[in-house]
Amino acid sequence: MKLKLILLLVGIYLVSESSAATNCTRYNSCPASVQIAWWDVAPYIYQKKDTQQYEGIFNEIIVDLIKECCGTCTELVYRGGHKNSEELKSKVDNIVNSSDIGALYFPIYGSMTTIKFQSRSFFPVVESPGIIFLQGTKVDANAANAVMGAVLQGWPVLVLTLIMAALSGIVMWALDSYWNPEEFPSSFFKGSWEGFWWAFVSMTTVGYGDRAPKSFLARVFAFFWVLVGLVIISIFTATVTTSLTALSLSNDITLYGNNIIAMNNTEEQRYGVKNNAKVFVVNTIEDLKKAIKRDEDLVIENLNAEDAVAGGLIDSYVAGHHNTTLSELEGVKVGTIFDHQFAYGFVTGSALETPLITNCLRRALSTMESKITDIIKNKMTALPEPAQSAAEEKSSNLFDPSSAIFQRAVFTCLGLIALLTVAGIVWEYCYWRPKQKKEAPEKKEISRVITPHTSFEELVAAQCQELEDAMITEVMAFYKAFNHKLDEIRKRHLRDDSLDQKIPPPQVINLDEKKQPIK
Repeated sequence: MKLKLILLLVGIYLVSESSAATNCTRYNSCPASVQIAWWDVAPYIYQKKDTQQYEGIFNEIIVDLIKECCGTCTELVYRGGHKNSEELKSKVDNIVNSSDIGALYFPIYGSMTTIKFQSRSFFPVVESPGIIFLQGTKVDANAANAVMGAVLQGWPVLVLTLIMAALSGIVMWALDSYWNPEEFPSSFFKGSWEGFWWAFVSMTTVGYGDRAPKSFLARVFAFFWVLVGLVIISIFTATVTTSLTALSLSNDITLYGNNIIAMNNTEEQRYGVKNNAKVFVVNTIEDLKKAIKRDEDLVIENLNAEDAVAGGLIDSYVAGHHNTTLSELEGVKVGTIFDHQFAYGFVTGSALETPLITNCLRRALSTMESKITDIIKNKMTALPEPAQSAAEEKSSNLFDPSSAIFQRAVFTCLGLIALLTVAGIVWEYCYWRPKQKKEAPEKKEISRVITPHTSFEELVAAQCQELEDAMITEVMAFYKAFNHKLDEIRKRHLRDDSLDQKIPPPQVINLDEKKQPIK
């Protein structure tokens, strides 16, 4: 009886030990430790500086996969992080010693349908939503220059408008000059210019009314010209409006031939090269931001300081993780998102390349889709869209107070106003006022003193005296002008050889005699 009890206890112990061993290591081929070679790229995998703990999407997923397929006794050992993806890829299949056996390599680029990387198994984990194109918030007024270029594209219609207005002005002068010489002078140059002025203001529906045809034929022509002018102005306005609308709605950002910034040895860099962009690489997110902003402190290899940079390419999830650095407050914004689908995954080393383990990893990974989605939702932060759409920015950038073209226009106009104001003041005080003083007759102001004791008769007499003085002044001015004109006529006739008689000198009336007071 005692022997049976002892055997039963031994059997229970062996079963429990076997069960514990099964929970600790599911497959005998699983190594005791898995060496991990990783590339520091947040938010996929990174090490916190303060706690030195490993964080990211891959950290949680890899831990769950290893527990599922190798049990809880398999230890994950992170080795030193690599600088870029190419350096990480060079470690795959480059096993130097036994400690590399059982290694995992992540994150490595691929697609959601890829199952092999070189001779190793590839396991896609996270699919990137695309590549973000980042721009500087200030692009050297390129949009404003584009708006001005769109306006100037309508110059052929403007030239045609001016030519037709000039032709109409000449026709109006020819039709109405005889009947309306005051408004359309007989001189061709003066009359055609007035006709051009009338045609232009009539065509633009301004219609000042300072010039108006009077003859029947001229009015008939004016009727048809106003109708034609309305059509011409409508065509010009429609041309400019169409150019501005097309510019505002064309938000396409092309990589072809442009200078693009990207992180070194990333899928974004390869995507830019595939699209024939001139890709210049940086190593940190901070350098990426400075390169997009064209910070003078940052020197990029093979990129001249005067060369323009169209923008930068970065993975959407990576950009969201660094949303505080890559924000409009820091001088960068989202331009567009390129729909380039690729995946981040991991590659297994030699000790994990058994059929049992690889099949278990794929099966476990396929059941973790909802968990991976929850991890991405909790750890990802979307990069905010710009406050203004591209169309609004292009249409308003011309009048943006911070834009260079707006500031140049304002300062140029202010400078011209100041210059013309100074010129006007000089003309006023140095030419016009002295000339007016020379031409004006000398007048003596007679001050009238009215006291309470002044009688009515004295007041009337004073007023009469003032009126007499004013009349005498006017008469003297008239005779002075008359004598001057008469003298000119006499001199002109003296130069005529056919004139036998000489015009006697005019009789000058002296009005400087003592004026008699009015009684």
